[in-house]
Amino acid sequence: MKIEKETAIAAMVIVILLILFTITGISYISTIGVKMKTDTHVFITPLSASLTVTPLDEESEPDEVEKLPGVLGVGYEVVISNTGGDGLRIRSAPGLDSTPLFLGFEEEEYLIIDGPSIKDSLIWWNLESIQDPGRNGWAVQDYLTVID
Repeated sequence: MKIEKETAIAAMVIVILLILFTITGISYISTIGVKMKTDTHVFITPLSASLTVTPLDEESEPDEVEKLPGVLGVGYEVVISNTGGDGLRIRSAPGLDSTPLFLGFEEEEYLIIDGPSIKDSLIWWNLESIQDPGRNGWAVQDYLTVID
């Protein structure tokens, strides 16, 4: 069986590429770098069986989390918006069938204290008024905007 010169060269190139991919693949598996956004990188390193957990220094403060538009979470300050001036019913529990407790007014500020909860195909958050902590209950996400 006679092997053509071009076939032999192509086979050698493929073998060399496979070797390079294997070598780089091993280092890629040991430390995977993922570019999340400009100048931000996340590095994932597999953990060994002897994992040591180091507690955080109680005086150190966590880095401030960047708030993304339209994304809510516990601890976020929000304002009631887009109700057309009608206000937002704050309820005793998530769901349209739960008892309305009071009306939250347009531009009124709240702190998200719990959630999310999905009920009636809506996303609900437990809110507490920043001005009056006694005013608290569940509200639909569609009418909440994060305060920067």
